[in-house]
Amino acid sequence: MSIIGLVALTLLLGPFGSIPFAFAQGMSTFDTAIAVSIIHATLVPVWFGFFEFIGYSMRYKNRIISRVMGYAAAKSKRFRVDIDGYIRKFERRTGQFGFALGVVGFTFLVGVSWAALCAYILNIKKKTILASIAVGAVISSIFWTFVFAGIVGALPSPLVLYLILIAVTFAFLIYKKVRERKLLQKIFRPLLRSR
Repeated sequence: MSIIGLVALTLLLGPFGSIPFAFAQGMSTFDTAIAVSIIHATLVPVWFGFFEFIGYSMRYKNRIISRVMGYAAAKSKRFRVDIDGYIRKFERRTGQFGFALGVVGFTFLVGVSWAALCAYILNIKKKTILASIAVGAVISSIFWTFVFAGIVGALPSPLVLYLILIAVTFAFLIYKKVRERKLLQKIFRPLLRSR
């Protein structure tokens, strides 16, 4: 049951949710680093497979933007063209290896699911991106394991760390949801007034 919980928390919350859970289950620092790294790296092809299965780019382009928000479609298209230009320029300047290192850093900062989603939406080459995201996932898992291992010594129980991090994660998710709702109101308010 603890393996299922570890996989589920890694999928939902990344290392931030799964590492404290592993410590609360009594796993050692080394075992936690290995287990979370393997699970986190395995999620990279899973996310890409999921996006391809549901055909996310078609739904993104046709249903959500084109049918719902005509104004946002133009902005989104321009944004994607600009981002694509910046990505190609960055890749030309730094080369394939430098681009891969940039993706590793991006994955370390934002996580596997967001890195995979951005790569899929922007149609970045899969052979470059899969390995880079997997390396970023492993590095972030190992880094956070050792950070949390140092913090755990100062806390009375790994369960306390787990509860604190879950509370921080949910507070962050609620904050993001409120921001998203305000942004949607800002986008749709002019559309509703024009009716």
